Amino acid sequence: MRKALNKIAIKNAGHVLKPITVSIGIATYPDHASTVKALSESADIALYQAKHQGRNRTIISADR
Repeated sequence: MRKALNKIAIKNAGHVLKPITVSIGIATYPDHASTVKALSESADIALYQAKHQGRNRTIISADR
C-alpha cells in the first residue's frame, strides 16, 4: 500500500506535487497485545517509531 501510494502523481495548478509518503505502525492480537486498548497503544508506538526513523516506512510492534 505504501509503495503504491508513493507512485501516484498528483498535479495542482500544472505542477506535479511531491510523492505521497505514509508511515504505518502494525500490531496484531494476541502477538503484540491482549486487549483492544493495549493493541491500539502498541500500533501507535510502532507508528511513531516509523516516523522517527525517517518516515515512509512500516514498523511492526515489538512483542509484548
